[in-house]
Amino acid sequence: MDKPFADLHVHSFYSDGSMSPDEIMEAAVSNDVGLLAIADHNALDGSIKIRKLCKDNGIQYIPAVEINTLEGGTDFHILAYGFDIENVEFTEFIKHTRFLLDETSVKLIELMQSDYSDISLEDYMKYTHDRRLGGFKALSYFISKGLTSNLKEGMQFFPKYGMMDFSKTGFSTIAATAYRIKSAGGYAVLAHPGNMIDTSDINNFKDELMRIVSLGLNGIECYYPSHSEAITKVCIEICDKHDLLITAGSDCHGSFMKTRVGEMDINLSKLRLKELLANEY
Repeated sequence: MDKPFADLHVHSFYSDGSMSPDEIMEAAVSNDVGLLAIADHNALDGSIKIRKLCKDNGIQYIPAVEINTLEGGTDFHILAYGFDIENVEFTEFIKHTRFLLDETSVKLIELMQSDYSDISLEDYMKYTHDRRLGGFKALSYFISKGLTSNLKEGMQFFPKYGMMDFSKTGFSTIAATAYRIKSAGGYAVLAHPGNMIDTSDINNFKDELMRIVSLGLNGIECYYPSHSEAITKVCIEICDKHDLLITAGSDCHGSFMKTRVGEMDINLSKLRLKELLANEY
């Protein structure tokens, strides 16, 4: 295989990455990625635009999106793959979830404006975010106001003002999200479980992972840059035992984070993708 590697979790500048679909494609070709998916946060634009680029460059394409969900007060990320990208009900659900995610920044600005004279809700609403910087609107806004020197530094304001409490976001549950994904002809996969679930006790991690998967998920993102060998092993064992999808993702955000497209050089032979590879998108 000329391009043996797979990366099913890349972010473009249509969510919080810094790269355009064209730039992602250039990186994929350079890094021998033969199977690619842009899975933006609650946004489909990047996945739609990379489709033709994949065809033109001989790279296999899978439609994808990363969706915020709420389970037990925790924000779990679910990767949707292989769905009908023109399904009206599903696309409206994605837009709604994106609105809820963006509203956390709006609420943060409302709280901060009483402490910072240069910040106001009206000013923030009118502010235009340069998406090529990566990150999201609030982080760029903080830089423009001189509150931070870089995007990552701006993240400190979210926990400081209690905006990391996702229990108030209104995100859908894992089960309801999985149902919507399947209704649109897709597959629901748990993203980076090592980041979502406490890994301090490997047995407890395994039990909790199995509980989450049983809520209606079709697979697990087993290969992920920050996963330890032990975490990866548990994920694969569960997938093997229950015949679940095994996926891999770099979670590349361009300059906003450190990983590259095709990070880890995961060969397609290590994955279990079933009908995802058989279908034409």
